[in-house]
Amino acid sequence: MLSARLDTSYAPDVRRAITPFTIAKIGANSAYRFAPPFLATISGNMHASLPAVGAALAVGELGGLGAPILGRIATRVTRRTTICGGLVALSIAVTGCALSRNIYQLGVCLAFLTMAKIVFDVGVISWLSDRVAYEQRGRAVGLTETAWAGSLFIGVVIMGLVTGASSWRWGYAVAAVAIICCSAFLRQHLPDEIAPLRSPRTAEHVKPRLGKGWWVIVAMLALTACAQSVFVTFGKWLKDSFGFSDTDIAIVIFGFGAVELIATSSMIRFSDRWGKQRSAISGAALIIPFGIALAVTSSHVYIALPLLALYIGAFEFAIVSALPLASNLVPEHPSMGLGFVIAGGTLGRAVMSAPATAAFSAHGMWLPAILGACCASVTVFSHWRYRVSLGKWL
Repeated sequence: MLSARLDTSYAPDVRRAITPFTIAKIGANSAYRFAPPFLATISGNMHASLPAVGAALAVGELGGLGAPILGRIATRVTRRTTICGGLVALSIAVTGCALSRNIYQLGVCLAFLTMAKIVFDVGVISWLSDRVAYEQRGRAVGLTETAWAGSLFIGVVIMGLVTGASSWRWGYAVAAVAIICCSAFLRQHLPDEIAPLRSPRTAEHVKPRLGKGWWVIVAMLALTACAQSVFVTFGKWLKDSFGFSDTDIAIVIFGFGAVELIATSSMIRFSDRWGKQRSAISGAALIIPFGIALAVTSSHVYIALPLLALYIGAFEFAIVSALPLASNLVPEHPSMGLGFVIAGGTLGRAVMSAPATAAFSAHGMWLPAILGACCASVTVFSHWRYRVSLGKWL
């Protein structure tokens, strides 16, 4: 039980909710992360090219541009309604993905899936922000974000094995059932509460502002673009260059999930101690040499695969460290800061999906790896500029 990782300085409600939140996030993240490594399988089934399906994925990510609006809506209802409503919408979107007959339908359903996941994620992190001080928030958020690793370690692996045995559509169907079960459980067990009260600043019609927080949004945009550049291409790379099957790719994803879990566990241990900014910069900085080395060794699978795993692990450490920082960009409105940062993250994935798949089709894996290293450099610079603007580490 993850509650054992939180001491008595955390509220009893937080300790009770941490494990159910994490399980629900595994289901949501699995549905969200399933398509990129299996783009080659999906494109073959739909008789479409890899760049065409990559474009559909990019359209799906554009749904994340609604995050600021969705974050504002989330402040007007109870956190439980936001969390459970997001999960129900997710199950509907995932079902739509499974039933899609062409890439246009798939793109629309992926956009809906992205928006639903944003609602759910904002609800969970805002629920925790209401109850956990910023100084302790890295551990609480980090524990729930082990679900990002768990989605590869457990969820996407299961969906991938189902895909190998039957079809990618049945992979999505498994996720839809799991998500709706999680929604029902949280609806029953999360404490009810009144809608969040408006802060005094809001009551006085003083508009909360991000200020220099825009640097954090740019950092998140570049960081997710960095990850997307390799995540939408590695499945096709393994299939075309080394003859991997869908089952083989599922096994590789299991290994990536283990690396991500180690990275998240490290963040839980060190982020509050080092500071969220230092941790986010350190993770992003590590991506740069890993990306360059991956580009150089992309024709040697036994060297390149461990480098790709390290690349993904460094990304995981960086992004999970940045989430508590995002929740405090507008302290009186955690949902507002989170909404903008999540929008930046989804825009980064959207911007990179089509160029990465096109770059791979034209030049092979080395170019997406270099693109990722360049994006990681932008992330490091942006976090550093935010730190300089504040004159202190957070």
